Amino acid sequence: MAGASLLTGAVTRFTGKRERARRYTLHERPDGSLVEVDVHIPPRAQRAVLFDNGMGAPQEYWDWVCRALPADMGYVRFNRPGYGLSTPDTRYGAESHFELLQELRDTYIADLPVVLAGHSLGGYFVAAYAARHPDAVKGVTQVVMIDATEVISLRHARRTDVDRWSHQRMVMEQVFAATGLSVFRPAMNVNQQYRPDINRSYKAFLATPRTWATAHREYRDAMTYPELTELDCPLTVITAENNIGDNTLHAGIQARLAVISERARHHFVVGSDHESLLSARRHAEEVTELIAGEPPREPLGPSWRPSVKVTRAAQREEEPA
Repeated sequence: MAGASLLTGAVTRFTGKRERARRYTLHERPDGSLVEVDVHIPPRAQRAVLFDNGMGAPQEYWDWVCRALPADMGYVRFNRPGYGLSTPDTRYGAESHFELLQELRDTYIADLPVVLAGHSLGGYFVAAYAARHPDAVKGVTQVVMIDATEVISLRHARRTDVDRWSHQRMVMEQVFAATGLSVFRPAMNVNQQYRPDINRSYKAFLATPRTWATAHREYRDAMTYPELTELDCPLTVITAENNIGDNTLHAGIQARLAVISERARHHFVVGSDHESLLSARRHAEEVTELIAGEPPREPLGPSWRPSVKVTRAAQREEEPA
């Protein structure tokens, strides 16, 4: 059984890497390192969105969102260094990542108006980039933080049971990936909710030990990131209704993120959890409407509340067949 597990893991990783190399592009950076990218900018595109992934998640995590974007909106999604086909980087940290985001914008998006959208740790990255990187906010129509990481709360959790569990989980996932057990017991996308080719690619991504080694390093590094302060562009904060732990506490943390911009909105996706926001098609389409729709323009008033409005995606779900 052990031999079968090891062989299954090796075959899954090999075929997954081959399919990934066939499907996606490699962007060469000035230092010679490579970044896996998936770029779709239609000839008549009027705008674009730059996606940033959550920790330990592949760029195809955005597949439902990308398929639901309007025809006039292109996209760029990528795997950070150490994930997928992207070359591992010895320079971790927020500033290094800001340089990569700017490079991808300059290379693929040019002068198109752009939405910066990130999930989990990627949500922190896009907001911090827009707030702290020189001239980054130029041309940005809005920042969309999707159940984003709040680094102050992350630091406060250090050495708690949650922190110890997170460290242990990522170490064990490296072991499961190396032994092939993660092919039979994947850590994410358990319900296989994407298209078959995306599900296969996702499984191979999770079966790679380097995925979890990179995630573990990012988790430790994130505790050193600076707090988000002021963001000079429209902001949409999207929050999952259901979470591991205290939902009320999580909602309060997410609400704090919304106040960093004077033009902001905070939206709950009913019935979603941290992963299903993007992996469940219905939830992903609701997220897409907020990414592609009009950005918030009004300042937050003293009595503002998160919205749980029924979007077109949710309406379609409720319509009788």
